[in-house]
Amino acid sequence: MARDVRRNEERCYQCGACTAVCPTGALYVKRPEMEVLFDPSKCSACELCCPVCPARAMEVRLNRNAL
Repeated sequence: MARDVRRNEERCYQCGACTAVCPTGALYVKRPEMEVLFDPSKCSACELCCPVCPARAMEVRLNRNAL
């Protein structure tokens, strides 16, 4: 893929909104800690998480290595 989706750890405040829309399970809640985790290896770069994140912690960048 030519896009890279990343989570800005400094912006994320663990609300979990992104986990509700992630179709691949790349964003999920670790229980019982209730910590939102991101597994980039499962991410399909669909970008559904970007508009739902109130903190705008999800970022899309061009992956120049994939071009």
